[in-house]
Amino acid sequence: MKWIEASIIAAKSGVEYVEAKLLASGVDGWQIIDYEEMRSFLAENPLQWDYIDERLLEGDPGYVTIKFYVSDDKTGNDMIETVNAGLGILKNSKTGVNLGTLTISLEQVDDENWLDDWKKFFKPIEIGSKIVIKPAWEEYAESGKIVVDIDPGYVFGTGQHETTRLCIEALERCIKPRDMLLDLGCGSGILSVTGILLGAEKCIAVDINPIAADITYQNALINGISGERLQVLVGDIIKNQRLQEQVRAQEYDCIAANIVADAIISLSALIPEMKCLKPEGVFIASGIINERLDDVVSALKDAGFVVTETATAGQWSCVTACGTRAVPSFHTH
Repeated sequence: MKWIEASIIAAKSGVEYVEAKLLASGVDGWQIIDYEEMRSFLAENPLQWDYIDERLLEGDPGYVTIKFYVSDDKTGNDMIETVNAGLGILKNSKTGVNLGTLTISLEQVDDENWLDDWKKFFKPIEIGSKIVIKPAWEEYAESGKIVVDIDPGYVFGTGQHETTRLCIEALERCIKPRDMLLDLGCGSGILSVTGILLGAEKCIAVDINPIAADITYQNALINGISGERLQVLVGDIIKNQRLQEQVRAQEYDCIAANIVADAIISLSALIPEMKCLKPEGVFIASGIINERLDDVVSALKDAGFVVTETATAGQWSCVTACGTRAVPSFHTH
């Protein structure tokens, strides 16, 4: 299978803005090459020089390269077009932040060895008090925690990003035994699988990227989760009415959406309209760049939700909200 390697040049201060556009475009994961960090590493570990492509050291230390991969087909090319449009909007926006040139270059990749190359950077990570996310190909010493094996495949959802970690921490606090979970923007299925291992009886997962469905099912099997407990639907939940009908066939105790602010704002109105969240249920929304947190909170309140918790990590925020009939006691931090 052929792939497109896309590389975006951005200022460090503009990385979060680019990441938000990637998430909004359906890109589930990316690699950030920080030239300054690379130089510091090599200065401290001179014996590593033989293992580094010296061309990577030519970049401006104030800039980074954001690299991601999409399939070389209509789905992947549509994503590239959407990313390009998003970068164009960023270039013309008045953020008051140095975003950099935001130039994008594309290269066709025939060899899938690049998939193995990045795996050395994916190591087990403890999240919250109960969860360990680990690569399916690595061993992990018994710790008494819930171990979630993930092979992100082509969609790269590994739990390393702040938005995913915030969402997993919220799931740990919210999921109860036998809950029904809805995962909007499932990517590699990391939230779906984690939710079930935390006690959810069943999960419906949704993603706009058809490749995500295959990867999510694979990760479910790796963790011993049957197809009866996890179903993946493909499409745009905000625009696709047929998909909305499929989703609303169930009522959910918890809805998790690790996407972007604009999509969450749309979901804030759509979820009550679909009447798919139980009155005592919770809506966990992550992928929110901090500058948009107030917009999301306002939209949730306007739609009748009660915001019970906000959490931040770096430049990202996660919001937990519920209906007025049952307000859990959480601490904001």
